[in-house]
Amino acid sequence: MRKIPLEFISFVIYRYLSWRYPITSQIDGHPIPTVPYQWPNGQGDVAKFLEGEKNSQSWRAKYGSLYRIWSGTTPEMQVLHLVETHTGTSADDTRVVTAPEDIQHLFFDSDKHIKAVNNDSGWLMGELLGKCLGLISGESYQKVKAGTAAHFTQKISTSYLARIQTITDEYFVKLSQEPRLKRHLIDPVEDLKFLPFWILVDILYGELTPQLRSQIKGLAVQREELWARMIEGGVSRFSFARHLPIRLTTDLQRFKKEWRDFNNSVYEACVLAQEDTTIVRMYTEVKRGALGEEEVLQTVDEMLFANLDVTMGGLSWNLLFLAKYQETQEEIRDELRRAASSDTTGSREDYLKRPSTLLAYSILESSRLKPLAAFTVPQSAPTPRTIQGFHVPAKTNFIIDTYALNIKNPYWGHDSEEYRPFRFSDKKQYEMRYQFWRFGFGPRQCLGKYVVDLIIRSSLAYLIENYCLSLADTSNWDKNPTTWILHPKTQIRCEPLRR
Repeated sequence: MRKIPLEFISFVIYRYLSWRYPITSQIDGHPIPTVPYQWPNGQGDVAKFLEGEKNSQSWRAKYGSLYRIWSGTTPEMQVLHLVETHTGTSADDTRVVTAPEDIQHLFFDSDKHIKAVNNDSGWLMGELLGKCLGLISGESYQKVKAGTAAHFTQKISTSYLARIQTITDEYFVKLSQEPRLKRHLIDPVEDLKFLPFWILVDILYGELTPQLRSQIKGLAVQREELWARMIEGGVSRFSFARHLPIRLTTDLQRFKKEWRDFNNSVYEACVLAQEDTTIVRMYTEVKRGALGEEEVLQTVDEMLFANLDVTMGGLSWNLLFLAKYQETQEEIRDELRRAASSDTTGSREDYLKRPSTLLAYSILESSRLKPLAAFTVPQSAPTPRTIQGFHVPAKTNFIIDTYALNIKNPYWGHDSEEYRPFRFSDKKQYEMRYQFWRFGFGPRQCLGKYVVDLIIRSSLAYLIENYCLSLADTSNWDKNPTTWILHPKTQIRCEPLRR
């Protein structure tokens, strides 16, 4: 029996999906530009995330500022600064848009948006994070937010700063004894990846015993392996995989059981010790029936494991930019010296809290030039929208091309591809609301953004105060091809400063 070519299967499905989810111009009736479907993932997470930087350029060049892709069989729209929209429940169809006006038109009511089911990534994503705060909508979102958001407001987040600095100091003291740093080299990802992790562990659980620390580090390894298989797609996209006698299902069930047992153990230990930790307050909501246990477990997973990659993407590229632009590094060092020598109590902490320092500007500029991901997560508006002459039905998923928005956008001027942190000194938050993607758009943004900023500022401040960063002969700016978030894969020079 002859095998049916995958190209033919892809073509047949593509023709069906195009018929099933029509979007045409209200001006001349032509269909929206669409990237052809590829079996079995469509464009999926591999094309959007692992290969997103390359595809952002090629798709934009071929299809223009508004186009559609497929996440599995779900349509998503990409919009110029680039937005992806979803036009159905069973197919992943995305549209892309480019103007900030389009983005504002789409995101002004983002708190009412409907996040794509399981992030349009399929069954395994649903098992890991389908009920977490970041991927739910409507009443479920409001309920989980009410039970968790109070622990991560701007005011509460700044109260963690002293502990963040203490953990940062301790981490670098241990790191300084490692062979690589003794050779005056640092890998911005591998050497620092567990720094934000241990800070978030402390915020959620308080101080853990060595046994519990070892246990949660092992869980992080298990979770990383499952995430990699989710990004690959294939059989993990389909719910029938739960019934297959494969290693994936065994590993998933093992992780979920051990993750639940770990959190229950820590909760019980904290209650016994009368420690009012974040996990105790969240589990209290479970005990009184306000939140489901799975919602809490997946939201904590999102904070610790999923956002570990995100935080490292935000932190790691800063090291390369500061290593290349020595004058910026030295100016930040001078700012830190002045803050440390001030007679005002807590002046260094005040410096780290302020958004108007060169350190803060440099972090924004790094995130502008190296967005965490090439495309935002899919979501849909509750009402129909008209984008560039195309009528977009309600509940159509959309995404944004972050490279087009953060770099190619005329808002950033003629030097938009250059590293110039002081460009943010005269930018107002309200002006950048739909011109710059970092923590989201509109009223619904990343819950942990205040904590993440403090972690990145504290980490960079320690490095700049104690080391001189510079590019090594072997340093490069290549993306790690195995990570869904944009991470560098290189080493730079990290030499202790003379006192």
